[in-house]
Amino acid sequence: MVNIEGDLHMTSGEGEGSYAKYSRRQVPVGLEAGGKSLSNMDNIYISSTTTPLVVKLFQEQFRKDFSLFLKLRHEELVNDGHMVLIFFGRKDEDVYNGSLSHILGCVAKSLESLVCKGLVNKEKLESFNLPVYGPSDDEVMEIVMESHMFDLVHMKLFEANWDPYDDSVDDVVHDIANSSQNITMGIRSVLESLIASHFGESILDVLFQEFRPLVAQHLEREKTKYAVIVMSLKKI
Repeated sequence: MVNIEGDLHMTSGEGEGSYAKYSRRQVPVGLEAGGKSLSNMDNIYISSTTTPLVVKLFQEQFRKDFSLFLKLRHEELVNDGHMVLIFFGRKDEDVYNGSLSHILGCVAKSLESLVCKGLVNKEKLESFNLPVYGPSDDEVMEIVMESHMFDLVHMKLFEANWDPYDDSVDDVVHDIANSSQNITMGIRSVLESLIASHFGESILDVLFQEFRPLVAQHLEREKTKYAVIVMSLKKI
């Protein structure tokens, strides 16, 4: 199994396994320095105010990075070897309506709040974009097929609650205070190194203090879930 959001666990056709870090994620080329002509404004990912050109940069970067990932795994696997990939995706074909846009939008609003309080430089925020992208299953399937390196054995998209400790299946969050805390801790563990390297460690505590109530407000309106893509590939 390969979790391409973090540590990798890959099993070959002979049952061997290995662990590695997959650093495929890069900020889209053209956004690294926050150039004015390709600015994502105060967004750190794709939101309703992200221009189509910037969206295209995110999509092209994912295609490039995921294609390279497949190439490298193809070189490592034995003949007829299998691997299972698990990663965040997007349920809706509308790129502006992915679950990552909602949760990362809360992070962006938290950073904007710190700008208003004079704790973060506005130019610093405008030059910060996260090296992530939540693809649709069609986008992923297209890249796999174009690679001519793997057969797609199985693919499924399922949903997971933002709160990893919430295993309920209904559409209501029953303990918003607890869930917002769990979500905040989870997002902080994933993003704090990226945020600290760009803005400095001093803003982390206050940033996620701003973030938690925004998540709570969102959970009051709706119980949004992550879209997770699971796919099994066989080396050709």
